Amino acid sequence: MSEYAIGVDLGGTNIKGGVVDVNGKVIASESVKTNVEKGCEEVVHRIVQACEQVIRKSKLDWSAIRGVGIGSPGTLNLRKGIVLFSPNLPCMNGVPLLDLVRARLTGVRCILENDANAAAYGEKWAGVGRKVQNLVLFTLGTGIGGGVIIDGEVLHGFNDVAAELGHQVVYADGRLCGCGNHGCIEAYASAPATVRRMKEAIAAGKKSILSGDFEAADISRAAKQGDQTAREIMEETGRLLGVVATNMLHIFNPEMVVFDGGMTAAGDLLLTPIRDEVKKRAFKASQEGVQIVFGELGANAGMIGAAGCALQA
Repeated sequence: MSEYAIGVDLGGTNIKGGVVDVNGKVIASESVKTNVEKGCEEVVHRIVQACEQVIRKSKLDWSAIRGVGIGSPGTLNLRKGIVLFSPNLPCMNGVPLLDLVRARLTGVRCILENDANAAAYGEKWAGVGRKVQNLVLFTLGTGIGGGVIIDGEVLHGFNDVAAELGHQVVYADGRLCGCGNHGCIEAYASAPATVRRMKEAIAAGKKSILSGDFEAADISRAAKQGDQTAREIMEETGRLLGVVATNMLHIFNPEMVVFDGGMTAAGDLLLTPIRDEVKKRAFKASQEGVQIVFGELGANAGMIGAAGCALQA
């Protein structure tokens, strides 16, 4: 049986593809622009292009590939291979993505998975969660995604939309979230939401070395340089993430809670308040032996996990 699969991580800006072996090792990878503004046909073209480029780069041919796994954001119908709703890729709403890719990769076995589910599987299969069977993962970036692994398997729910962890409500009448609900953790602790809260603090008179346009990474850098307002904002983000991590301990009783994504570059500025909040809130039995950690695979988690899902399937 072939020992390689291609994993595709479909993002709003870039598509990352990679050839991955049965041990989770990346043999070759490539990133191409999504070109989402040109519509769904262009997005499909770019997915196929990424696959073809990594095949060439790996010096393998298609006969060596067991399958292609595509990790897509949004809510999906996995059985039919349809993207139901994707806020960051609106041109893909209602699109039968799997059929369109299969039509261009004739004879190649393809599967579809939610991108955060793929990242969770990647960390469990080839990353920080290799030795555990029950794991919850949060992806922290433009939004907050989530994936849950129970007894070694991805939790999908009865119609494939389980583990939308970024849409746990932390304030019943809180900020409007991009999903249309109010008070979701994504509206407070994602990268853009953290920036928004920092700008609000500055506008309210809080002192900071930051001004004008800046990103979440700038807030963590400022905090490390002694900016007290930036530190307070990062700690609040961590505390809120600790609240939803506590929810996961009480619901799923996992061995590990993993945080992945660009915001983890903040390091202990983020991880310490997460852990402190869990310690304060979670049942003693729930937190006993639990590891609350950052992922190992970084930006490759979704790609590796998508390939792993293809190999497993």
